[in-house]
Amino acid sequence: MTLKQTLLTFLENNLFLKNGTCPICGKVLFVTDRFLCHQCEDDLPIINNPTCVRCGRPIFRDHRDVCNPCAKLNLPFAAGYAHLNYEDAGKKIVHAIKFKDRPYLGIWVGTQMGAAIAQCQWIDEVDLIIPVPLHPNRQSERGYNQSEKIAQGIHEGLAQKISPAPELTTKILLRSRDTPHQIGQGREERLRNLTGAFNVETAAAIQNKTILLVDDVLTTGATLAETSATLLEAGAAQVCIATLCAVTE
Repeated sequence: MTLKQTLLTFLENNLFLKNGTCPICGKVLFVTDRFLCHQCEDDLPIINNPTCVRCGRPIFRDHRDVCNPCAKLNLPFAAGYAHLNYEDAGKKIVHAIKFKDRPYLGIWVGTQMGAAIAQCQWIDEVDLIIPVPLHPNRQSERGYNQSEKIAQGIHEGLAQKISPAPELTTKILLRSRDTPHQIGQGREERLRNLTGAFNVETAAAIQNKTILLVDDVLTTGATLAETSATLLEAGAAQVCIATLCAVTE
């Protein structure tokens, strides 16, 4: 660790509140209700149209409305929204939320997502917001579920724009098996790890409901596909997805 990094870590841990530095550039934030510095917030790699109608991933070819993964793999999403490209700044935000004890950053960025999702035509169909769950072992280790914090922010952002907002629930979809970290794994290996890893605790609560399923990153789509399949098999009518970041096709 460099001297600068050591000093910033000391300042974060001892002198400033959580989110006291910008997670992207490391600049100290003297206004305590901010989560990014002005420059980094202005430069966020927000995904703009055209995007995949199923998952929200950016599309770079003309005359298409579905990305390659959704088309080839028949991913079970009815619609989707992705907020940021999973590049430098997006990666740093995800890393800060997951590994640097910044849950309120997740809520803040989720609020921005909720305001954008309120403009999506399909949001009126959504009944419930459900975050992709962590296994209790992983959640105990981290102290919180990052997808739950993002989902909380989405709910708050939607509530500012539409009434009534879909209900947020964290008690229906559970992770029954602790799976290894998915970083660096291909789609097939991810699918093997995730098969049977989730279950629905109260199937009656999702019968014929449209679910907005929330996760931090869309890469191969394996996690969201497995959780969506679990919800659909338990009786959900359809599943839409919202992710903080998406890997381009």
